[in-house]
Amino acid sequence: MKIALIHQYFKTPEDGGGIRSYYIANHLSQLGHEVHVITAYNDKKYSTLTLNGYTVHRLPIYYSNHLSFWSRIHAFWLFAYQAYRVLRRIKNIKLNYVISTPLTTGLIALFAERRIDIPYIFEVGDLWPEAPVQLGVLKNPLLITLAKILEKKTYQRATAIVALSEPIKHYIAKIVQNKSIEVITNMADTDFFRPSKKLNQEKFTIGYLGTFGLANHLEYLVDAIKVAPANVEFILMGSGAQYQKIRSLTQGLNQVVWEEEGNKEKVRTLMAKCDAIYISFHHAPILATGCPNKLFDGLAAGKLIIANFGGWVKELIESENCGFSYDPRYPNDLFRKLAPFIRDPDRLKTAQKKAVELAQQSFTPDSQLKKLEQFMIICKSEKIDTGLLS
Repeated sequence: MKIALIHQYFKTPEDGGGIRSYYIANHLSQLGHEVHVITAYNDKKYSTLTLNGYTVHRLPIYYSNHLSFWSRIHAFWLFAYQAYRVLRRIKNIKLNYVISTPLTTGLIALFAERRIDIPYIFEVGDLWPEAPVQLGVLKNPLLITLAKILEKKTYQRATAIVALSEPIKHYIAKIVQNKSIEVITNMADTDFFRPSKKLNQEKFTIGYLGTFGLANHLEYLVDAIKVAPANVEFILMGSGAQYQKIRSLTQGLNQVVWEEEGNKEKVRTLMAKCDAIYISFHHAPILATGCPNKLFDGLAAGKLIIANFGGWVKELIESENCGFSYDPRYPNDLFRKLAPFIRDPDRLKTAQKKAVELAQQSFTPDSQLKKLEQFMIICKSEKIDTGLLS
């Protein structure tokens, strides 16, 4: 079957960043489907790339976390327009697998479903427009209303929906009833990230290796660094709209090691230097529904997980005894909870071992992709006419 996977931020391991859609495209191709990935690329002209047996259509749309709000909106609309045009040129597509964010990918799904009769599965990793509304980024009442209409219509018309967490599934189920929704989380690549013995034992090392965005609110991390004991150091790497701000806020803090942004290989190298991984979200309630990539990388690499928010991630890491969450309004609370792991190396090793076990038991790419495959089969068995796996 011919499947289009539409994701504005499709990345490979060499690119760096989240590679969930890369795993999905590979898996669908391995199942024998003809896969066409449609994505944006910071280049001046359209190009195609053959990757692992499938075709990647790279649309020339500049995007960066440093863009202004309206420049981002322009990039979103431009991708929706160009992606739809590419879809019309690729003949005989039987299914679109459409990934948000941004929510404007829903426009591609809707237009293709209405005008060229291509059903779609819609994947939801972040809840838009609720997230930008709670962050105070989206304030215009008209835009909020239009975005909510688009959100509901996209869910309603979808053949099925993939949610990256249980809270996201529950949120969507309140908006649309009687819709097939399956939870398929991000993936812990236990073949790539493996536990390794940390060479430098002089200091306890906490790594933040991810996005420096408004939603991450890394001012929380800066507050923690300012009150950290002398035997704790921090490795920071990533990019995003708040990168320069956070870097400037850490000037003069000797316990911070800044690393240049790198790909997945560099993330693995830096993980090996860390005892724990820090995951950060702004305290907007909707963000606690998310499914952060670095949680799964940290689990696979066998690291203690430190989160500064509540929700299902807090419940997971604390129930599995592989990490903890603290209230970032009280940064000393982090080190109060961390102290037992620093004092007792065996306790730390036990938590790190439990992290790996959790990754291997519940979140490997094989397990999550098999779940996706089974979900497609169930959709077909329920007489949802998508031609899935045909």
